[in-house]
Amino acid sequence: MPWVKESECVKCKICVNVCPVEGAITLKNDGYPYINNDICTRCGLCMEKCPKDAIRPNSENPAMRGMGRGRGLGHGMGRGMGKGLGRNRGY
Repeated sequence: MPWVKESECVKCKICVNVCPVEGAITLKNDGYPYINNDICTRCGLCMEKCPKDAIRPNSENPAMRGMGRGRGLGHGMGRGMGKGLGRNRGY
């Protein structure tokens, strides 16, 4: 899932214009683009065309650190005993 690194974004709107999915990238009130990951198809055109590389892959999103797959640091999935079948049941 792509996300916008606002500190790098120059609000050029190129990403909005190149996105093939209607409404996947909109502008927030402050002029920065917002990527709706519910309808984004992850085609990568916005990342490819951004002149400042301000649209980054989800793996670089600091808000997502510790979630999903990875090293299990922080909160989210990863290390832990879990609560699944077989835990402490001798299986």
